[in-house]
Amino acid sequence: MDILGALAAPFQGENLSILYITMSILVMLVVILVLYKTYRASLNVEARLAEFSSLTKDPFANRLKLIETNADEFRINKKALGPLAKIIDEYCVFTTDVQGHITYANEKFLALSEHRLSELIGKHQSITRVRGNDNDEDMQRTLSEDKVWHGELCNRARSGQPYWVDVFVFPLSYLSEEERGYIYFGTDITAIKKLNSQLLSEVRKKEEAISKVENMLLHSEKMASLGVISAGIAHEINTPLAFVSSNVRRLTENVQALTRAVDTARAIAGEQALCEALKAQDSNLSEKELTWLLEDTPQLTQETRDGVERIQKIISDLKCFSHEGQEKFAPVDIHHCIESALNLARHETRHGIEVVRQFDDREAQISGSEPQLSQVFVNLVVNAAQAMKGKGKIIIATRANRQHFSIKVTDNGPGIPPEVLDNVFEPFFTTKGVGEGTGLGLAISQDIIKRHQGSISVASKPGVGTAFLIQLPLMEALPEAAQ
Repeated sequence: MDILGALAAPFQGENLSILYITMSILVMLVVILVLYKTYRASLNVEARLAEFSSLTKDPFANRLKLIETNADEFRINKKALGPLAKIIDEYCVFTTDVQGHITYANEKFLALSEHRLSELIGKHQSITRVRGNDNDEDMQRTLSEDKVWHGELCNRARSGQPYWVDVFVFPLSYLSEEERGYIYFGTDITAIKKLNSQLLSEVRKKEEAISKVENMLLHSEKMASLGVISAGIAHEINTPLAFVSSNVRRLTENVQALTRAVDTARAIAGEQALCEALKAQDSNLSEKELTWLLEDTPQLTQETRDGVERIQKIISDLKCFSHEGQEKFAPVDIHHCIESALNLARHETRHGIEVVRQFDDREAQISGSEPQLSQVFVNLVVNAAQAMKGKGKIIIATRANRQHFSIKVTDNGPGIPPEVLDNVFEPFFTTKGVGEGTGLGLAISQDIIKRHQGSISVASKPGVGTAFLIQLPLMEALPEAAQ
């Protein structure tokens, strides 16, 4: 009364009954509003429970739905309703009977799976699972032994998107001796799985990069060893080969002298006298056989000389590959170098091969060795001509920018298969037949370009052709080309 008196003090002299009536009405309105909200919440609870009961008669499932619905509608603190309410509030939860048919699912699980409650109740729990889940068999085996299972499950939402759940599965007998079935409650770990997948992908990329570097180092060591071995082999073979080459050349000259002597004797004495002289010497050699020997021996010596020259070419390539006898660099006109190479390779391009020159008009020089660079261009042109089997087009295009000079050699041949494209610069690798190539040409070419502080790359498409791109540093920077 003291409080009401204090509140009414400003109104002294007025009719206090009006104030009391007004306050009473306000209190009654508040009470009515609270009662109305409680009534509506009760109606909603009854409606939701009635709807759920129409889907399943499972008593434990209905008890969980009662807890969840009352907590939601009446804004009750879940902790005050016990551990089950807390589990329903914090985890994705669903329950099944002993056959695995879903009897209950909370709102969090419905939101995650994108299903409506009516689509899940009565359905087997595998409806949410991704087929071929690795953990399914282990989970079923553990549950059959009436034990708790914990693990990760990959489920599929209604839209088809997979999601991951870290889940515990308890037999309901752990909660109540009267209940049979299982309760699943878990946490959505899809984001963590995606992050882990990205991290694993990055780790694999790093491992591949490390492996590639290791292979490059191993390859570099092999190349260094091969260079030393190649130099030793070249020295060991070169000395006896020089004797063979000299003797074959001397033998060729001797055979030519003998041939001239026999032809002179035949001309002076006549063939009849020559035959009688051979018979008088009791020789088994007839005049026809003598003629055949004189014709065949020069061919044999020539083939021998060709073989010796081929061996000498291989030795020369090996010496070049082992960096033996490096030349001092000097200014080189690349266009003049290319023309020299085309002249050297003319025997491969003169029949059916069209060579198109697309040279940059600007004058530019590089510092290098003209013979070595000519060797590179000869290798590329000869390889292209041989790949096209004497019929096709080779385009040699050059372009100078401010710092580099680019040379592109393109052919319209059969191309290089993708599976061997990465191997074309390896020593002794060749796609040619036995006896047609040593497999050192491109390896030496790459080595020469690297010694010139440049780069060489290849691009090829089967059935279209192959292109080699060489970039070499210029001696002096050029001004920007006019547009």
